[in-house]
Amino acid sequence: MTETVTAMERATSARKNGTGDSALPAVVFYNLSDLLGRPVRYEDESRPVGQLYDIGGSTQTSYPLSICLDITSRGEHILLPWTAVKTMSVKETVITRTSGPAPAADFWARRDVLDDQVVDVSGAQVLRVNDVHLIYSDNKLIFGHVEVGLRGILRRLRFERPIAFLAQWLFDYTLKDSFVTWRHIQVLSPGGVPGGVRVSKTSDRLADIHPAELADVLEQLGVKDRQVLFNSLSVETAADTLEEINPEFQRMLVSHGDPGRAADILEEMPPNEAADVLRDLGPDAQGLINQMENEAAAEMKTLLAHEEESAGGVMDPNCIEGQPGNTVASIMEQLRELPEDVKVYNLIYVVDEKRMLKGVISLRELMRAAPEATLESVMNEVLVNVTPETRIKDVAREFAKYGFQAIPVVDTDGIFHGIVRYDSVLSQLSDFLKE
Repeated sequence: MTETVTAMERATSARKNGTGDSALPAVVFYNLSDLLGRPVRYEDESRPVGQLYDIGGSTQTSYPLSICLDITSRGEHILLPWTAVKTMSVKETVITRTSGPAPAADFWARRDVLDDQVVDVSGAQVLRVNDVHLIYSDNKLIFGHVEVGLRGILRRLRFERPIAFLAQWLFDYTLKDSFVTWRHIQVLSPGGVPGGVRVSKTSDRLADIHPAELADVLEQLGVKDRQVLFNSLSVETAADTLEEINPEFQRMLVSHGDPGRAADILEEMPPNEAADVLRDLGPDAQGLINQMENEAAAEMKTLLAHEEESAGGVMDPNCIEGQPGNTVASIMEQLRELPEDVKVYNLIYVVDEKRMLKGVISLRELMRAAPEATLESVMNEVLVNVTPETRIKDVAREFAKYGFQAIPVVDTDGIFHGIVRYDSVLSQLSDFLKE
């Protein structure tokens, strides 16, 4: 990486200093569109052996290096290692004879980048690439930027100069370059080798994008690229992102992916969110439930047994529980090891051995109580609760009336099943309003 970054710094310095700085090695900037289709010849021959069809790059550095070439000769593709290149220019590429095999490319500039979509991980947006800017220095070819503006299209159509002249003359407007540095680029569906499809390891950078923004990126993509990008995410990132995606796309991503991985992703999601996805899958949902761990599968079956527009359909079984005889100190210790799937951490629900709901304690009250005090002695009796069959709109009225963060769900026998979170009800109501 250091070597490539140094070359980028030299290129930047050369731009600033001009070509007159003899202390710097020669640096030339090329557009990919100016190189493709140009003759390629062996250094000991005068006639071309073929034409440059594509350039393969390696993602081992922030700014990828070219590691191989694809040359077309009489209708056939010849792959050569970059080490065979002696000189390169917009006029021709001169190569030496070599018997060494070409290394496998992590991506191909023409197949995977040019005229295709890439993700700008700095701006969380999908962009169409109209050209690629390359830096040639010390006989190394570095991928520096992608061009996403109008100028790249005009250049390839050979209209850049006349359109730029007319824009300046008629409107006093200068056509501007629109670049994104390669360091912020994530290539979608890189081919690696002709005919192959695999995902670049650099997709780890996508985990830094907020799930809501990553969802927007996925929804901008075509079906194939959307699935490839989603499959490249870690299970945790995919779960967070799936929560933010349109239900139609949720169904497509889950149903077209590997069932085992899809089940793992659903297990990482809040149970009510996962249940919503499974409901949309219809009969196919059972296959994913069968792939889940026993406890998660049981949760899904419980939630799916209730209507979507009911408290039971959106309840969250993951909350903090304690028994009447537990001490305050023991619950405080439990809070220190709180699982990530517990979203409501400032309310503790007290249940007995039969899971009958006895009371609730706020975190503030817990912290004020003596460590040796029992939960039974400091809890508040639960006055407000809903049943699994309570309609969402009625649950919303309870939230509006009391201002709770969560409301417990108990059946007609008083058995505690979980809680309905305020944000879950709000999400459901927003969906109703959209409909």
